[in-house]
Amino acid sequence: MYISKATKLAAVLAIAGSCLQAPAAQAKEVKVAIQFGLAYLPIMVMKDDKLLEAEAKKRGIGDATLTVQKISGSTAVNEAILSGNADMGVMGTPSLLLMWEKTSSSLGVKGLAAMSSFPMILNTTKDSVRSLKDFGPNDRIALPATTAPQALVLRMASEKQFGPGQFKRMDTSVVALPHPEAMTALLSKTEVAAHFTNVPFSALEAQTPGVKRVLSSHDVLGTKATFVQLVATSRFVKSEPKLTEAVYAAVQEAMRRIEADPQRVAQIYLKNEPSKLPVDFYVKLLKDPENAFSPIPSGIMKYADFMARTGQLKKKPASWKEVYFDYVGNAEGN
Repeated sequence: MYISKATKLAAVLAIAGSCLQAPAAQAKEVKVAIQFGLAYLPIMVMKDDKLLEAEAKKRGIGDATLTVQKISGSTAVNEAILSGNADMGVMGTPSLLLMWEKTSSSLGVKGLAAMSSFPMILNTTKDSVRSLKDFGPNDRIALPATTAPQALVLRMASEKQFGPGQFKRMDTSVVALPHPEAMTALLSKTEVAAHFTNVPFSALEAQTPGVKRVLSSHDVLGTKATFVQLVATSRFVKSEPKLTEAVYAAVQEAMRRIEADPQRVAQIYLKNEPSKLPVDFYVKLLKDPENAFSPIPSGIMKYADFMARTGQLKKKPASWKEVYFDYVGNAEGN
């Protein structure tokens, strides 16, 4: 059978054209590392309601997905980001400041959006305790880790109670315990005389007869302050600016939904973190004005001032905006 030169040329061009076609765009995955607790609810709502996918499509990004890694401990979140196993993570303000300083010449970790400004509460079962000075030498104060935000706030409270330079005064009383174990130890009236915690544990303890509040982080800082925030690497933000913008918009939308329908989002929380407690318990926490969700950071410089003065930070940021990406804009953070 005769095949003309023109037919052969057309076939060759067709094959070449198929080889030169652009490969299909890969799905854009955003991996976020979080811990356990109500403070991380915006990320859970983002995942459950597919808010990132919706915001990505508005910006011409198809097939965006949010992968949530739930791990225990601030150190594990930091390591996930440093190792590249997570693009973003949710962490406390002290961790943000330390990561910002540590990675300034490499990954460039900064805050993207504040998550929650839940107060950290120091509860006790001791009738004689009204302030830090009332704790005895054998009384133990449980908190999740010596690097946790609670540990730093306890140091700030110590200096406030005992005078300049006395920020380590309560260090010998500290014992590191996960919140569930610490709550059990406190309510069993062991050597753990106090627990520095946050919701839902602080609220559960407050319902128990004989438990009283000694102080809160908002008391110590003199303002409502960001408890945890979503952080990202500069490498990710620079390589994926539209996707980062979509993440920030999805966070805002999640917070709007939390405020508009606490009943529904409380059910989302229980879907992600099953509990024997009724949904109304969590609805009440979400409606409590002490527990707020906002993307605008607060109290950042309170932490930075203290950490720089006590040697935990070698370099103090000039303002909160130095440790945050500009997606927050000109918001009145502090």
